[in-house]
Amino acid sequence: MIFVTLLLLTLLTYVKLHDNNGHFTNDWVVRITGGNYVADELSRELGYRNLGELKGFKDTYLMRRIDHPQRSRRNSAVLTKRLSDDRRVIWAEQQVVKPRVKRGVIRTKRANRGFLYKDNCSNKFKDPFWSHQWYLCDTRDRQDLPRIDFNPSSVWDGLNITGRGIVLTVMDDGLEWNHTDILPNYDPEASWDSNDNDPDPFPRYDEYDSNNHGTRCAGEIAMVANNDKCGVGVAYNAKIGGIRMLDGDVSDAVESVSIAFRIDHIDIFSASWGPSDDGMTVDGPKRLAIEALEKGIFEGRNGKGVIYVWASGNGGSKGDNCNCDGYTSSIYTLSIGSASQHGRFPWYGEKCASTMASTFSSGAYTDQKISSTDLHNQCTDDHTGTSAAAPLAAGMIALVLEANGNLTWRDVQHIVVWTSDVEPLKDNNGWKRNAAGLMYNSRFGFGLMDAESMVKTALKWKSVPPKYITTAQSQTEFPQPLSSGREAEIYFETDCGENTENQVRYLEHVQVTVDVDYNRRGALELYLISPSGSRTMLLSKREKDKSAIGFKNWTFLTVHLWGEKCAGQYKLLIRDKIGQDNRGEVKKTILTLHGTKDMPEHMKGGKIYSKGSDIENIIDKSEFEDDVDNDTNDLSDKLSEIRESNEGNLDWDQLIGEKLRSLDQKNSDRFLSDFEEERNFDYVQEYY
Repeated sequence: MIFVTLLLLTLLTYVKLHDNNGHFTNDWVVRITGGNYVADELSRELGYRNLGELKGFKDTYLMRRIDHPQRSRRNSAVLTKRLSDDRRVIWAEQQVVKPRVKRGVIRTKRANRGFLYKDNCSNKFKDPFWSHQWYLCDTRDRQDLPRIDFNPSSVWDGLNITGRGIVLTVMDDGLEWNHTDILPNYDPEASWDSNDNDPDPFPRYDEYDSNNHGTRCAGEIAMVANNDKCGVGVAYNAKIGGIRMLDGDVSDAVESVSIAFRIDHIDIFSASWGPSDDGMTVDGPKRLAIEALEKGIFEGRNGKGVIYVWASGNGGSKGDNCNCDGYTSSIYTLSIGSASQHGRFPWYGEKCASTMASTFSSGAYTDQKISSTDLHNQCTDDHTGTSAAAPLAAGMIALVLEANGNLTWRDVQHIVVWTSDVEPLKDNNGWKRNAAGLMYNSRFGFGLMDAESMVKTALKWKSVPPKYITTAQSQTEFPQPLSSGREAEIYFETDCGENTENQVRYLEHVQVTVDVDYNRRGALELYLISPSGSRTMLLSKREKDKSAIGFKNWTFLTVHLWGEKCAGQYKLLIRDKIGQDNRGEVKKTILTLHGTKDMPEHMKGGKIYSKGSDIENIIDKSEFEDDVDNDTNDLSDKLSEIRESNEGNLDWDQLIGEKLRSLDQKNSDRFLSDFEEERNFDYVQEYY
């Protein structure tokens, strides 16, 4: 029953193409009854070639119309209807190629700075790039300094947990599996080429090495330790595979085959890609990819659910919000953001209510980046963005699953929520506390993931109670007018299924599905206020998004209300703070509440944060999060925007000067103070 309900709810997101910036192909996915013989018969009769059953999807076939254009801006509704009307066909859908981008960031000039390592770190491994992996070992020489690692070393050394027996795969542009720092851990059973439909995910070489992304992501997870090559993976004894899917046309069929591949064998999928992070796209998985995610959750790992780890996105400099990305805002994915070496929100980071936690990655131009394997059996210490953050999270989860293989996908999400640490990120704006006592921030989720805390929690974990779902319709009359000067306030009153078998008392995911017409979509902000008064920003304004399409049954997700009591009145606030003559209407809203009837065991004692944390002093009391200016919170301060503008020929030294000239005295002093410990501080002063 839950599966059917979820399928109906998630298909609300699928109903229409929000941003049809792809193109239609001459391929159709057709679900039939009767097997391959009937599929062949149908394809011959109607003028198609049967390309075979889609891997992992019974009775679902890919059929190609030979006499139809391979690319078209318009769909072929007549052909789709003819297929759908056939008595042997359950459903048919023409395939659309959609832009999918890798979530690395632009190359920056590397600062000339050293790597400070204590003796207990420098001698741990003999791999040459180990000394560059600042995020894997506590390098502090004073305990009063902020910690800048996520603590896997104590798991390796103290618990002898290194990922043994866990299988991960990276969905990306291929995997150079014969790389000497990957080959001993390579698992061909966890690998596939969805672009060419064969078992070999080896990347296509070109003069630009444009397909190095998957190999870099895989190395972070499972580089072999102590082999005198590159560095050390977070789960260096785990098995790693690759699914090549981004080096060619990416359709619903390609995505679904990749997402549902060998869910009987693979434990964790890592994905560092998604729709364009351009600040004007609204897009997500379509019919079959949604089904693939559900297959992985309900059938994978013998019913415990595979773990889908997704990079939250790099569109911060474009004002993007990852709640406009249906992959990171799925309840089935664990969305991961980034923090810089200094615990700052990076310039490319996206603020988002669906981000669950963060790991370290690249930050300002002087900050160290992430080390990994590279194409042609090379190594790199230049991996960046949320692309680099998500594989680190996947590696930590591999350690967790080795510690306790009975964990379900929901157990893993609860463990991430419960163990993420606020202390290393406390100097950032935006921290709030919900009614369950959990700190959250749309920049970082619940905080920085900590491998030791996660693994030790997993070792004594008691599985969370069954999940239930309840929905609430608004008492507000629709349509509700909305304009630049008129906010829409929509109320939901719910008892959350009290006295029914589906009662929800303690929240997990909360979804809001909206149907909104508006002549400038990017002007809209959405906030949800819980019965306890917690306020979560579902959508920040996106100034580059000038679309007049609005939101057509689009589902926003928040994890910020995790653990709160469910029943009561919810308020959805939709406003436009940047427009002057914009107008539209809210046509429909649905509130979907996921959670448990009984309180999970680990929540009964309440969340205890790091000893000595001054939580009260970091709580942001502002009513509207998007009104808080955090622009100077990162060393780079989105300097990439200047680089991409008419000042594109400036180097990074000059860009800092441009930034300092644009700041007032107070903010420029703050900006400069972040550089005081940098070796290259002198040239910064030159441009002030």
